[in-house]
Amino acid sequence: MRLPVCPLLVRTVTILFSFVFLVFGVQGQGAAKDDRITAADIELRNGLTLNYAVQGEVRGPVIVLLHGAGDSWHSYQRVLPLLPSTYRVYAVTLRGHGLSDHPETGYSRDDFAEDILEFIDQLKLEHVTLVGHSLGSFVAQRVAERDEHHRLSRLVLIGSGPGGRKAGSGEAAVTSPFAKLKDPVPYTFARDFQASTIYHPIPAWFFEMMVGESQRVPAATWHGIGQSSSGSTVDDLRKIDVPTLLVWGDHDSIFKRQDQQVLLDTIPQATLKTYRDTGHALHWERPEEFTRDLLVFLHGTPAKSHS
Repeated sequence: MRLPVCPLLVRTVTILFSFVFLVFGVQGQGAAKDDRITAADIELRNGLTLNYAVQGEVRGPVIVLLHGAGDSWHSYQRVLPLLPSTYRVYAVTLRGHGLSDHPETGYSRDDFAEDILEFIDQLKLEHVTLVGHSLGSFVAQRVAERDEHHRLSRLVLIGSGPGGRKAGSGEAAVTSPFAKLKDPVPYTFARDFQASTIYHPIPAWFFEMMVGESQRVPAATWHGIGQSSSGSTVDDLRKIDVPTLLVWGDHDSIFKRQDQQVLLDTIPQATLKTYRDTGHALHWERPEEFTRDLLVFLHGTPAKSHS
């Protein structure tokens, strides 16, 4: 006699198996084996703990990577193996995501930025190249605007915009469903949300891993992100005084070419690189090209120095 099978149990076991496979077996599915990456945690003064990955020489030039909404440091898992070990690279998981703490409240961009400013301060990082994707790009903007101790030397904004959710904007359209989410976050929402950010095909193992990371994010985090204001105005972008690279896919479903133009016109030292046939998550879709452009920016653009 066959025992009845619970669909929820099957899905749960499948997700758990997939997660274990992705964590421990990705090397056999297209991800380069890289023993340089180490996971670590840092406790902030506000009591929250952030999870992050770190690799590279301790005294190497510093790169800090910030991910988008619903992701984690794994957002850069296709990029990290491509970065030379001569760089000291930190990929940080923002509050409310991944294995970082998940507070019930505190999801404004200023809250995220305050965490990253303290992260940089606690680790005594200097001459930082700060890289942010989507939500992480807005956090990076706020960090750059508030960088009173001049810790940043360069800024890279992936799939970004000028901030401020206007009715009918791409960002508003993406975030409006967040308010309806309940725990546990449905697989279908996580799948459709992540699929909406890509245009060029990506490896299946990586896509499913990022869907799993979105399911880790509790409803309270999604609500907070969806309801929070930008915390700044377009004029605040003029405070960014470091060389800034904008990278944008021409099939970005959230931010358009005119958004890039506003950034170009407002951030004093901004330049734009457009990726053809590429969506919002361009570092997922074109990791080799993105890494190459990042390294060219690091080598070819004089870092901002402060006396």
